[in-house]
Amino acid sequence: MIKRITSKDNLALKTFRQLQTRKYRERLGEFVLEGPTVISEALEQGTPIRMAVFTDDFREDPKGRALIRKMEEERIPLYCTEDGLFRDAAGTQTPQGVLAAAKIPYWDPDILTEEGSCFLVLDRVQDPGNIGTMVRTAEAAGFRGIVAVKGTADLYSGKVSRAAAGGLLRLPVFAVDSGAALLEKMRECGKKIVCTDPRSNVYYDDAPMAEDIALVIGNEAGGISPELLAGADISVGIPMEGRTESLNAAVSAGILMYESLRQRRIR
Repeated sequence: MIKRITSKDNLALKTFRQLQTRKYRERLGEFVLEGPTVISEALEQGTPIRMAVFTDDFREDPKGRALIRKMEEERIPLYCTEDGLFRDAAGTQTPQGVLAAAKIPYWDPDILTEEGSCFLVLDRVQDPGNIGTMVRTAEAAGFRGIVAVKGTADLYSGKVSRAAAGGLLRLPVFAVDSGAALLEKMRECGKKIVCTDPRSNVYYDDAPMAEDIALVIGNEAGGISPELLAGADISVGIPMEGRTESLNAAVSAGILMYESLRQRRIR
């Protein structure tokens, strides 16, 4: 049964507003999925969904009706509301008409020990758009997962989730408390630490990055921490012409991850 929401004080809408904050995402162990494509994938994968809310227009759309039927079959509590209340719950001016509160996936840490696998490390990266783009690119480039060093923005925020386009449902995410903890963990798992360093005299396409690497991307303003740079097994540079001093973090990550993929493909 679909329940009608007419007040912003409704408990379901309040929960979606709360899930816009990291504190409540961590407390509830849930995050928000937005849009029919991502929610359909979550249903297919068996990701637990606690509830969903959608607009009147979405309910009238053929694709919307099809998704609503799927959620009804799964006995997910469903709510319908008008556009203004929905936008407030979504926290964006141009939402896709449907939101779902989904359980944050749990991933077995043993994934980190898989032979040959590569991981993207985010060292205090802050921009949600960058993070979401990197998650999406990591999956496309065949990386096995993401490791976030403490100080990195929350990967399960709405902005990251939207930019990742469903990648957070498919790509394992792990967290470490510090650079030192990262170095220790990656060495335990047999991974080489690869960092970008403008002082390096080795360019990225001359460095061995095909397998068993932990590729570190640093904070947009401060770069990679000195601790991780000092502990790197491989330091590489990206050649740049003109007067540009640095590349966007997501662009750098994409270049390096696809170089890793290129090296794996020619083996």
